[in-house]
Amino acid sequence: MMENIKITCDNCERDITYTGNSIDWRIALINERVPISPDLTCVADMMIYPPLKHDCHFCGKECLKSWINKGETK
Repeated sequence: MMENIKITCDNCERDITYTGNSIDWRIALINERVPISPDLTCVADMMIYPPLKHDCHFCGKECLKSWINKGETK
């Protein structure tokens, strides 16, 4: 069975999975772990949580700005 993925704007909840008949863009904020430097032989082991609860997507800059101003990042 094929998996269907639906992407909605985390601010206005608009469906931004696909575009219509022209090229369009969406903004994605992702939690991405920074790799350990190859120069190190060991690193400290500690609890680190992602800065965002989940990866986020936005229609554009205005929705991202509104989302930040609402304090949703915490």
